[in-house]
Amino acid sequence: MLNYKNTSEIEPLESILGQERAIDAMEIGLKIDNPAYNIYLAGDSGTGKTTYATKALNKYASKKNSHKDWCYVYNFEQSREPIIIGLEKGLGRTFKKDIEKLIEALLDELRDTFESEDFEIGKNQVVEEYEIEKDALLKKIKKYGEEKGFKLKNSKVGMVFIPIKDEKDDKDEDDEKSDEEFYKVKRELENMAIQVVYKIRDLEDAAKEALLDLEEEVAKFVIDPHIESLIEKYKDYDKVETYLNNIRKDILEYVYLFYLDEEDLKDKYDKEHFIKYKVNLFVDNGSDKENSSAPVIFEINPSPANLFGKAEYDYYNGNIKTDFTKLIPGAVHKANGGYLVLYVDQLLRYALSWDMLKRAIQSRKMGVDTQTAIKPESMPIDMKVILIGDNYMYNALYSYDPDFSKYFKVFVDFDDEMEKNEVNEDGIARFIAYQCNKGNLKHFTYDAVDEVVKFSTRIVGDSYKLSTKFNKIMEVIVEGDAYAKIRNVEYVDKEDIKKAINERRKRLNRIENRMDESLENGFTLIETEGSRVGVINGLSVLNTGEYSFGRPSRITVTTSPGNDGIVNIEREVKMSGPIHNKGVLILGGYLAENFAQEFPLSLNAYICFEQNYGGIEGDSATGAELYALLSSLSNVPLKQNIAATGSMNQKGEIQVVGGITEKIEGFYSACKKKGLNDNQGVIIPKNNSRNLVLSDEVNKAIEEGKFRVYTVSKVEEAIEILTDMKFEEIKKLVKERLLKFSKAQKSEYK
Repeated sequence: MLNYKNTSEIEPLESILGQERAIDAMEIGLKIDNPAYNIYLAGDSGTGKTTYATKALNKYASKKNSHKDWCYVYNFEQSREPIIIGLEKGLGRTFKKDIEKLIEALLDELRDTFESEDFEIGKNQVVEEYEIEKDALLKKIKKYGEEKGFKLKNSKVGMVFIPIKDEKDDKDEDDEKSDEEFYKVKRELENMAIQVVYKIRDLEDAAKEALLDLEEEVAKFVIDPHIESLIEKYKDYDKVETYLNNIRKDILEYVYLFYLDEEDLKDKYDKEHFIKYKVNLFVDNGSDKENSSAPVIFEINPSPANLFGKAEYDYYNGNIKTDFTKLIPGAVHKANGGYLVLYVDQLLRYALSWDMLKRAIQSRKMGVDTQTAIKPESMPIDMKVILIGDNYMYNALYSYDPDFSKYFKVFVDFDDEMEKNEVNEDGIARFIAYQCNKGNLKHFTYDAVDEVVKFSTRIVGDSYKLSTKFNKIMEVIVEGDAYAKIRNVEYVDKEDIKKAINERRKRLNRIENRMDESLENGFTLIETEGSRVGVINGLSVLNTGEYSFGRPSRITVTTSPGNDGIVNIEREVKMSGPIHNKGVLILGGYLAENFAQEFPLSLNAYICFEQNYGGIEGDSATGAELYALLSSLSNVPLKQNIAATGSMNQKGEIQVVGGITEKIEGFYSACKKKGLNDNQGVIIPKNNSRNLVLSDEVNKAIEEGKFRVYTVSKVEEAIEILTDMKFEEIKKLVKERLLKFSKAQKSEYK
């Protein structure tokens, strides 16, 4: 083992301790590049799985550099379907700025160009050519009309011809012919006027087209160099080239908006037109070339919006409106190219999130669910998902969701205990050294570390194991440091750790104290000396949040002839759980094998946990119940100074139970309250011996012979300890009593 006086002399532990199997599983899961090999991290709270996951993911992320920047841009062909563009990391910001600069430059340059003298001269030339041709047409028709005796005049209804002079003063026989000729010429001139009007309109259209062509040519001269420069800059991105060409076409079509003054550009729709030229930098992975690590995203509130993005909205006159610039990324988008970490208990609060996550893993793409008519293009997804939860949730998902095993093929199981050996004990010392350095705590002496190791063993409840619940160990470390500071000493010592543990217990043991008072005041009927028939002190463990403690419980049994068999009073009043019910039924199997081979078993046996008001569960009292039952049947009293715990099977073999340390300490405490007589103790399963991690006080009492722990593997051994009689004698008495019960039942039916 490490040789040190205090933890400042040893190398701090920066890796995780006691999780070799989990580390191996995590390593292989991170190395496999397959969309189905996502990872489920299981383990109790405080075992360090989140801390380890963070370190492991950051390590692998530093070696991975495939993530990109992602931008949403306007779709000029399908305005409701924004296009997504993936760019090299750091290029997204540049692209956004380049487009902003492009539009700003074009606004300035196009306005200057269209206000320039050269453009005005070119425009005037087009207009002048139109005016010349128009004047020529008008002169021609005017001259022709005059030759025919009509004058051309413009009116509200257009061009009209009126006679130059009226020669109808002297009428002759040719008057009718003159009128006919007059109207014929007038109709001819009117038809010609109509044709001239259409020709003028054609000229106007041609002039407008020529002006537009001139405007487009001038605009191209300004726009093309900028567009071509950007196309060259982003030549490796086909989508960018297409987008830039579409911008060029759209600007040429709406070039007039670029040289309007701000005052003239008052129409809301004209202003909104420029939104088309914006870039939504959807996922920005920065431009820090030195920090090229892939993203590691922890999402602690995985709602659909937080995971898969959303669209923000504006309200106009009661109507909801959005566009591609208001698309907000979710954790899935941000983790693209890297790792997404989710907590299962939080994820399953949102059924939709779980379903959408599975679809994203399967399809390897994810859009943004906007809940509107806008349908953004999906982003290609390449990420590894890490779920953090407990074993219960893993088993539930594996059993009830057939998709789970398809997409989460790597199970990383964090253990809550590790072997108690020199390596791991040294590891705890190095862990303490690391936390002292990190948290600016006082360093620990060797004895203080040893006390922390004992505490770690007690958490597990196994003298051959150490706990990996480092959050519990950290509480003792921090509080031990506080008590060392109160004492104003240089190092945390053994007494500081003991103080921290004892004070923590005081903060949590209010219920235990109340039950001790009830015992002292005689409200709870427990005897710790003498003997009673059909009465025994069983042992149970009570949990109050993070604190658990043991309590003795009086178990009583009464028997009589009858056919009801063994009656579990707790079960009859629905205060008994299924495991306890099973234990009571096992008693019937034991009696049948040992006492009902020669005659029918005719028995009414009533078993009760006295003063039990909160229900009971578990089978650890099965042995004690049998001892009390055999006592009642044999009429042999049981020692009240010895309590018993232990499960049993139908063959009478005593099996291990949980909470053995708390149970022993609970009965010791009861004996202490009632008065120790140096003859008290507990019976426990032999195989539970390694689970004894008793307090110093109880250990000392055992060493001094003031308190005893008896280990048994068979019912017979326990009965002999409790009665000071051979089991065969007890068995004979029980058999005689049961035979009497059987005969009594037979005579009743005659």
